[in-house]
Amino acid sequence: MYDTDLPLVSLTFARQINARELLERMGVDQDTVAMRGPDDFHYELGNLLYTSDGYVVTAGHYRSWAWVEEHGSWKSLDDRGLMLRASIGTAALELHATMKPGVVFQYAEDGRLITGLRTTDIFKRTGSDPHRFDTEMQALGARLEEDEYGHEYGPLGSRGMFYRLAENLGVGVPEEDARIDRPVLSGRLLPPASR
Repeated sequence: MYDTDLPLVSLTFARQINARELLERMGVDQDTVAMRGPDDFHYELGNLLYTSDGYVVTAGHYRSWAWVEEHGSWKSLDDRGLMLRASIGTAALELHATMKPGVVFQYAEDGRLITGLRTTDIFKRTGSDPHRFDTEMQALGARLEEDEYGHEYGPLGSRGMFYRLAENLGVGVPEEDARIDRPVLSGRLLPPASR
């Protein structure tokens, strides 16, 4: 992920479950799930890509992790319980990056948020162990002062550092799947209940 141009990212990962199960945990509309080649994907879902109410997702596997990428409407940011449900009985990771400086990195195990890190406005930590990845982030060049305004992310910048941190946990998305150059599991998530 680090060496690719990923300016907008909304990825959810779960360890040791399959992609279809991760989609179910995220609230996929079962009637929309299918393996689609590039042409069918763009024909059936293309007009919904990158719209706030499209909820288009692609899914697959990378090593021992299932992944789901949200294309446009980021349900996982609207539905705070989504990642916790994805982590039941396993571990889950969410990674969001936007065009403006800002990254959300959240790691959960067995339905509990362990570490949440946000750089969207100011650096913010949440979770039962908010400093869990400090050693790894320092190894990547970050300086993590205790005052929440004094962070430097090192030579990688905040986005690059969080991408590398995620990769070091073993997650990723095969490049062919990210570009939708081959058949990929895809569908639409149901909107969050509050919409």
